[in-house]
Amino acid sequence: MFRFRFEQVLNVRKLAEDQALQEFSEQVRGLEFEKDRLRSIRGEKAAVLAELMRRQEGTLQAGEIGLAFGYIRSLREREVAQAILVAGRQKALEAKREELAEAVKRRKIMEILKQKKFDQYWKEWNHRESVELNEQGIIRFLKRSGDEKTDHHL
Repeated sequence: MFRFRFEQVLNVRKLAEDQALQEFSEQVRGLEFEKDRLRSIRGEKAAVLAELMRRQEGTLQAGEIGLAFGYIRSLREREVAQAILVAGRQKALEAKREELAEAVKRRKIMEILKQKKFDQYWKEWNHRESVELNEQGIIRFLKRSGDEKTDHHL
């Protein structure tokens, strides 16, 4: 029966890979959330600008224009802050991607080792089985040869 000496190590590495994958997935979700917020801010800014342009065709008071530009300035600041946050999330995602790739590589190394050990075990088992069958064949042959000699003397 084949038994891999490092099965526990392989299992630990599989768990580490699962953990890295979960953390990577969380980072992906977090990044997408922050990107959605950035798109929302940009969409709101575009809508305010479009509304300001539309209302420009009519009469606008200076106070309305000042409020609109103040709000647009505030949206731009939020947009810059959100873009910085998105960039930070992307860096964190890349770090998690590298951790995941390393965890996958470490697991694969152990799986390759396990496969090589299994192949070696199978080869040795087949060799032993072949030797045993050959020995049994020789024994049967010798027994038959011995039986034939005793039959001829009778």
